[in-house]
Amino acid sequence: MKKFCTALAALAFSFLTQAAHAEVISLGSLSYSTNANPAAQWNFASPAQNDIFIEFTVSYTGALQNNDFAVFYFGNSTGPNIGMKANCDGACTNDLFVRMGGAGWSPFNYINPLDAQPEPASYHLFGRLSKTGSSGNYNRFDLWFNPTAAEKASLTGWDAYATGNSGYSSFSSFGIRTANLDAGDTVNFNDVTINAVPEPGTVSLLGLAFVGMAAMRRRRARPAA
Repeated sequence: MKKFCTALAALAFSFLTQAAHAEVISLGSLSYSTNANPAAQWNFASPAQNDIFIEFTVSYTGALQNNDFAVFYFGNSTGPNIGMKANCDGACTNDLFVRMGGAGWSPFNYINPLDAQPEPASYHLFGRLSKTGSSGNYNRFDLWFNPTAAEKASLTGWDAYATGNSGYSSFSSFGIRTANLDAGDTVNFNDVTINAVPEPGTVSLLGLAFVGMAAMRRRRARPAA
């Protein structure tokens, strides 16, 4: 058992070391009340080629009207988007969405309006941009609304999703685009974190890593017989 715990702990350290090379970007609080493409842009230290995770809260002041728009994008503004797009161009009342391209929408791109708090409010979003199947390009963007810790750990239970070939095999930059905001409208992004995973599967391996670390701690804490 001792050898097993030691081996598991060593495996844990290996996985955690690998995960430590993930690029994590924290942006803090951002507010926008003008229309700009881009309103802001940042670069990755090195091009992201595997899963990209984004987490933030979004809120606003004023009164959103049709197609008021404030999103994070990857690559450029026509690349994958996640954020707020009011009223789905007039066809629904959903405002929080994700999509693979910079135009058009589908019902499954938006969260169910019954899930959302009455507006205005602060909404917590978590997204995963990934390559699925044998695709060499990013082709899926999942969105969680007010995610639980279990959903974030298992990457299940998403509330909206987008599929399709983004045309990008990697991203060197990401940014924010705003459009159609009227006088008195301000959109706020808070607690923004972007996490570019260095290797496929690293996230799922982290669970095993933490199990190994816990086993090692228990072993060290056990009193001598």
